[in-house]
Amino acid sequence: MSQFTKKIGVSEPVTLSILAVVIGVVVGYGAILFRTLIEIFQHIFMGSGHENVVEILSDLSWWYIIIMPMIGGAIIGPLVHFLFPGSRGHGVPEVMSAVALHGGKMNLRDGLGKMMACSLSIGSGGSVGREGPVVHLGATISSFLGSKLQLSTRHMRTIVGCGAAAGIAASFNAPIAGVMFALEVILADYGLATFSPIVLSSVIATVIARLHLGDFPAFIVPHYTLVSIWEIPAYVGLGVLCGVTGIIFMKVLFKSEDLFALIPIPRYLKPIIGGFLLGVIALTFPQVMGVGYDTMNMALLEEMAGPLMLTLIFVKIIATSVTLGSGFSGGVFTPSLFLGAMVGGSYGVVAHELFPAISAGPGAYTLVGMGAMAASVLGAPIASILILFELTGDYRIMLALMVASIVATVLINQLYKDSVYTAALRRHGIDLRSGREVGLLRHISIASIINREFETIPDTMSIKQFKIRMHNSQEDVFLVVDSEGDLCGIISFRNIRGEVFEDGLDELVLVRDIATKNVMTINPKDNLQTAFHLMDDNDVQHLPVVAENNPGQVLGVVTNHDMVRAYNKALMERETSS
Repeated sequence: MSQFTKKIGVSEPVTLSILAVVIGVVVGYGAILFRTLIEIFQHIFMGSGHENVVEILSDLSWWYIIIMPMIGGAIIGPLVHFLFPGSRGHGVPEVMSAVALHGGKMNLRDGLGKMMACSLSIGSGGSVGREGPVVHLGATISSFLGSKLQLSTRHMRTIVGCGAAAGIAASFNAPIAGVMFALEVILADYGLATFSPIVLSSVIATVIARLHLGDFPAFIVPHYTLVSIWEIPAYVGLGVLCGVTGIIFMKVLFKSEDLFALIPIPRYLKPIIGGFLLGVIALTFPQVMGVGYDTMNMALLEEMAGPLMLTLIFVKIIATSVTLGSGFSGGVFTPSLFLGAMVGGSYGVVAHELFPAISAGPGAYTLVGMGAMAASVLGAPIASILILFELTGDYRIMLALMVASIVATVLINQLYKDSVYTAALRRHGIDLRSGREVGLLRHISIASIINREFETIPDTMSIKQFKIRMHNSQEDVFLVVDSEGDLCGIISFRNIRGEVFEDGLDELVLVRDIATKNVMTINPKDNLQTAFHLMDDNDVQHLPVVAENNPGQVLGVVTNHDMVRAYNKALMERETSS
């Protein structure tokens, strides 16, 4: 129970529900403020706050289109580097890391800094999305409130999820999708105690957004349907294309970051270079500037030519990679939707021309492509499907959307192993699949946690003798050594559990006959990361530690319990010293 709950004498569910409502209101207004800032900066840079950036750019001089993002980069670089260094990143990965590793604790300053930097990025033409920073802003606001109320770690994680859900809900006018995004991506927890407050925050934020912005969907989506059951194979093909495109997008994005890191100039000047490259691209393809909602709406309404949509796939990948790689601030949610729209639209043109009688128009494939791309790149198939469902309000196209989304997600999971969020974290030494920071694991050596008190048994011991030994011992795993004292196996209760011996036979069967011969070992110079991988891959809880130059010489053992304790201790020391 939190300190705040004890003070006011109210039950935890009631406290969380009240706080969830407050978060929904605050984050809802935060999302509105964010959109207002984007409009203000866009008006400053482009002379208009209208969302159709392509029309605005058509009235600007070519030289201004080039220098506009350069000016934006010249402001954003120093702003982030000197004032808000914690606001770097796409937004969502930082929230995921805070929830998984830091008990939901985040800095409100970082959220406000990211809101400012991202609004500047989009306002000056940056090819990024606004949803990731809104999620980050909502999470930091929630974390700030939770810290002030001294909530427990479990409740801190829940309310951070509330902030993330509220951010998505207010951005897309999609409360159900906001809930599922928080549960699926941020928390990976579907429990009732978590679900209820997140629903409240999401609904309240949506109400606030609708009150001030109107009850309008983020995209203009006509009602599409599955024309024929024979379209399913075509949507499977679209899912494959979205998966492949998603992998290319992620590889190019992170390669761009690496290339910009090699440029020998101060970090805060690199966005100027990125802005120049983006401006040059925008001279020919103005559709890649800004969030791109206007271009996606044109594709949904079937007002774009297939060759242009096909070209924009590759141009958008480069534009977004250059923007983010050079140091502009923004998310990858909307760029993923943009790529999906272009892949689906161009694919739909071909499909409809080949099979006009049994296929929908390109707009339907555009819609499905958006969902499939977002599902696979973001690692959020359920949330992505629900976002598109809430945008259309039509169940009939959902069958195609579910098929394409799952195909694309499975393909990326098999070939790339990561979403864009987990890949970004992994590049910073954080592996959320194990729930641990890889950088920390690498700094803890096996030598520092080795347990030198272990039991060995000779390989010539009978099973009867071993049972007696095991009954009288506190250990459940024993190292088996040969006549020279070298390790030759390992044996535990699991080895003999399935064996049935006739009377007297257990005196004749020796330990070496049933012991596990292929023993996974580790040496003192290895680290916890290596040990955890060995344990996970081989489904064991103990590892013998052997001499580096003599694999038979046992120096001790390490257990999963010892490793987790050492990791938690190091994590606590780092947190308290920072």
